[in-house]
Formats: sequence, structure tokens, C-alpha cells
Amino acid sequence: MERKLLQIAVALAGLVGVSFGLAGVVFGTAFVDIFDDGAIDSSVRFFKGMLLAIGLIYWSCIPDIERRGERISLVTFILVCGAASRLMAVIGHGVATLGILVSLIAGLILVPLLWLWQRHVAEVAHRSALT
Repeated sequence: MERKLLQIAVALAGLVGVSFGLAGVVFGTAFVDIFDDGAIDSSVRFFKGMLLAIGLIYWSCIPDIERRGERISLVTFILVCGAASRLMAVIGHGVATLGILVSLIAGLILVPLLWLWQRHVAEVAHRSALT
């Protein structure tokens, strides 16, 4: 049951990445209501493309979730590094939007919790395989 719940949580995390990533890739800065030059639009689309890829990586982990610790760890590291960088901007400039606050909570709390949960499920599966 715990494995199935983890798979659902990872599917939802992937859905967030894919949906926000795809929207950002397609609409660029218009998605976040920022109209500026091509350099900013290019950066937004690049980072949203990375978010789309992260969502797809999460989805690729679902079938064998207990054996995908390395992938989940890598995605967690990437997202926590990004969230920590965003936190530096918040410290320097304040919280700009509710979306930024939510992404900070997700990146610094929820993503590491998902990683810990995957590790727990993997350990339980490993112990079960030994008995």
C-alpha cells in the first residue's frame, strides 16, 4: 500500500513538473505575465524545459519506484539546489508572488520528503526480498 501511495505522489509531482514546464515552454514569459526582451524569454523557456524534463523523469520512476533511488536522488538534488538559489532571491528581495512561496515550500520541504519516502520504500522492498 505504501508503495502505491508513493507511486501516486510521484505521479502528481511529475504532473506538476510536466504541466508547469510545458506551459512555460509554450508561452514563455507570457505565462508568468512578464513581457521583456528575448533574453529573459529564452531563460524562462530553458528553465521551464528543465522542469518539464524533471516531471518526465519522475514519471519514468513510477513502475519500479523502489529501484529508482538514484534517479529520485538526482532530481531531488537538482530541485533543492534550484530552490536554495530561489531562497537567496527571496532573502534579498522578498517574496514576489504566492507561486514563488509555494515553489520554495515544494523544493525545500516536499521534494526532500518524497526522496526520503522513496528511500524508505526501497529499504522495505530490499528487506522483503531478503526474507
